[in-house]
Amino acid sequence: MITLHRINGEAFTINADLIETVESTPDTVIRLVNGHRYVVAEPMEEIVDLVVKYRQKVLFSFFGGKNLLSDEEEKS
Repeated sequence: MITLHRINGEAFTINADLIETVESTPDTVIRLVNGHRYVVAEPMEEIVDLVVKYRQKVLFSFFGGKNLLSDEEEKS
């Protein structure tokens, strides 16, 4: 799960495994595999980074329970 913000600043959490596409048109629009769409404040590059960090965290916790990311990398 990753936390994002709607255009009005309201935070919400989305299942990163359900993201099908992310577009910048110029607003950032996330489309899920179930057809739901979300317009978010974060730029596309930041969403990609959040998804990569989420998947790394899941993968590393599966293999030995260790997170190889430093605490500072997780916060950024």
